[in-house]
Amino acid sequence: MLRAFEAAARHESMSRAATELSVTHGAVSRQIVALERLLEVRLFHRRSRGVQLTEHGTRLFHGVFEGFERIRASVEDLLGDRQQRSVTISTLPTLASRWLMPRLVRFQIQNPNIVVNIRTGIALDDLADPAIDFAIRYGTGAWPNTASTLLLSANAYPVCSPSFLEKHGPMRTPADLLATPLIHNATRQWWIDWLLAAGVGVKALSGGIVVDEYGLAVQFALDGYGVVLARDPLLERDLASGGLVRLFDIAVTPRFAYYLVTSQVRKLEPEAMLLLNWLNQEPR
Repeated sequence: MLRAFEAAARHESMSRAATELSVTHGAVSRQIVALERLLEVRLFHRRSRGVQLTEHGTRLFHGVFEGFERIRASVEDLLGDRQQRSVTISTLPTLASRWLMPRLVRFQIQNPNIVVNIRTGIALDDLADPAIDFAIRYGTGAWPNTASTLLLSANAYPVCSPSFLEKHGPMRTPADLLATPLIHNATRQWWIDWLLAAGVGVKALSGGIVVDEYGLAVQFALDGYGVVLARDPLLERDLASGGLVRLFDIAVTPRFAYYLVTSQVRKLEPEAMLLLNWLNQEPR
């Protein structure tokens, strides 16, 4: 009844309303008469050429038209969600900004209907959560209830800003680093491993700056506060631009690396699998 009323009011004609709704003129007329009886008000003035809303009819039309518009908009939103699929990745802030984002630009050009959501943080998100499709994590590749594929190995070597080197250099041997401020990410063990590989006998380190997020360690180095161990895939732009300089040719491959990680208890949606495979095939 409301649909017949709204169409007749909008067209000011029961005949045109009938054409729009693919029914007969009589069917529209009967629906409107039934609605007038139900509401106990007159909704239209009948004219020889069409109909005209009464005061009651005008009030009802405003509400009904707005209601149908809201329904239409909601349906279009749902259809839009179906057409525009999304993938959510959980990863570390530094990897997202320095390695992942430049590559996602190319993925978006090839797959414009897939929205990629990046969820960053230091804590490990639970991949059983349906809100997260897969993760890129830094570690040994072994996490409970997950499957892992190696994405990036990261060679480590000392880097610092040119201004820091000018102030604290020259550094002729790796042992010279023991007298300079070192920037540590979460643990001092990374630096101990590199120094041992460089032939510097050291069992423990003290002092320096210890931060829990690698991006902050890199920023401290860029700002000239100390020397940080590079993870080479993440610092390519800084080394190429001269913002950071490499101090020694000696590099070690840490026990940790970057892995693509999926849940063993959930199957990936097709768009998430597409992105996962695409990242696997990206040049390192």
